[in-house]
Amino acid sequence: MHILIQPQLDAPLTRGLAVNQRLLAGQQKFLGYLRRRLGSLDEAEDALQNFSFKVIRAAQSSGPEEKINAWMGQILRHTLIDHYRRRAVRQRAENAYAYELSITVTAPDDIEITGQCRCLHKALLRLRPDHAAILRRADLEEEPRATIATNLGLTPNAFNVRLHRARQALRQELEATCPACRDGSFLDCACS
Repeated sequence: MHILIQPQLDAPLTRGLAVNQRLLAGQQKFLGYLRRRLGSLDEAEDALQNFSFKVIRAAQSSGPEEKINAWMGQILRHTLIDHYRRRAVRQRAENAYAYELSITVTAPDDIEITGQCRCLHKALLRLRPDHAAILRRADLEEEPRATIATNLGLTPNAFNVRLHRARQALRQELEATCPACRDGSFLDCACS
């Protein structure tokens, strides 16, 4: 005679399974909701992934006792708000960067200035090649600092020191060559 013993699932595990089932069952609905609000399938998929991580993480620590749909809806709304905030911050940074520098990168070693001031380009050409290269990669091309440091065989601290020195050299060069740039008025400079 065999006795069959049913394992008893504890409440957090049962709750986690219920949340995961609802998450999987409503995935297309959640994606549609996000796509309508974000306008882009790629952005909607990124937001859906963030939402899924938040739901799974929250269900493990203190998931809902009841009303799973309402709880998930609240997390979905918060995820969408977070996405809007990140997108707004990214857009403001891109606009400020484009306005302040007004540059277009045409090749790794050739930078074309499209704004009024051409002093930055001329000053970069007069700098030591290692200073110009680190400024182009870090500030103009926005390459991650860790990547540049690794490529140059530097520690993060040594890289920061070199970048600081290159910026100082650029500032001194600009101050020596252009009266408008000397005052920090790069966008008002009409040098030829």
